[in-house]
Amino acid sequence: MFVKKGLQTVKRIVLSIVILLVLLCGVAVAEEKSIVASGDCSGNNSNVSWTLDSEGTLTISGTGKMKDYYNWSNGTTPWYSIRASIKTAVIDAGVTSIGNYAFENCSSLSSITIPEGVTSIGDSAFWNSSSLSSITIPEGVTTIGDSAFRDCSSLSSITLPEGVTSIGIVTFYGCSSLSSITIPEGVT
Repeated sequence: MFVKKGLQTVKRIVLSIVILLVLLCGVAVAEEKSIVASGDCSGNNSNVSWTLDSEGTLTISGTGKMKDYYNWSNGTTPWYSIRASIKTAVIDAGVTSIGNYAFENCSSLSSITIPEGVTSIGDSAFWNSSSLSSITIPEGVTTIGDSAFRDCSSLSSITLPEGVTSIGIVTFYGCSSLSSITIPEGVT
């Protein structure tokens, strides 16, 4: 009887230690991922912001359109100076466009998540994002701007939805790894 109670006590102690270790590891993981930079990237009549975490994930969140940027002026993206740190981009639901030049020259960007609510991808949005290897454009996107994926040399796979009606000039120029693409019938 004493041996049985002793084993139950040992089991409880071991279980408590395991639970404590799991909780501590969870806290340690949570502490490793922190916000390193953030700011506003709102377009007209929108409320859109960005954060970059310590693991290289750039998250665009809020409601409405992202601001359009231009590489030849002072209007470069607010994360341009830290663009080499961006490995993954996540566009949250509520954001309706990817702005001009948004991810231009993000050489470490290898994946992006685009939600259903996005309707347009701006001019040069991913220009020279050389590590981007595949992208799925969701239903609802109707316009893809000029040079949107220009010089994305690792881009080997892209899925265009049937709803796309406009693809800008030289959109896939310099995509040397892209072996084929199906253009939807509705593109004018």
